[in-house]
Amino acid sequence: MKQVFAFLTVALFIVTPVAAREEIFEVGDKSSPFNRSPQRDFLPAKEAFRTTTWRDDDRVYIGFTAAENYYLHRHQFAIESLSQDINFGELALPPGEPMSHASLGNINVFYDQVLVSAPIEASDTVTGPLAIMVTFQGCSDQGLCYPPEQVELVSPYGSPPAAFTISPSRDTAGSSKGAP
Repeated sequence: MKQVFAFLTVALFIVTPVAAREEIFEVGDKSSPFNRSPQRDFLPAKEAFRTTTWRDDDRVYIGFTAAENYYLHRHQFAIESLSQDINFGELALPPGEPMSHASLGNINVFYDQVLVSAPIEASDTVTGPLAIMVTFQGCSDQGLCYPPEQVELVSPYGSPPAAFTISPSRDTAGSSKGAP
């Protein structure tokens, strides 16, 4: 009986590390929650938060579309001109949705789409597209918060894309959750 017990004990010490290594290297049942890498569950920031921009004579507009289960922080938006003689006035932002964030406390966020804008301030009439730098930050509902992102965009003169066409019931700053 002692020999059987000793054999089983040795077998247990040999089999356990082999089984653990298979989980770590994702060998075996792919549907197991232990075999999924957490990084595969989240979109890259550029896919989670898509941007588009355009301008008219007076304002530059930046539209953001957040993927499902992702949101943008209201307090992290900024815009900067990459052209020497052009500046932007105060950024117009809709109020957003209140949220109690685990590490940031009470903040406002945007799900789905949001449209922000800023007045163009220039000494001369601005023609053509504007080069801009946009800063924003967002998170996933599953707990991943991205570091602040900076994206260089070229804002052409023209009409908004269909996804951001402003209806009479919306203001020029945009909307948060719901229909665009």
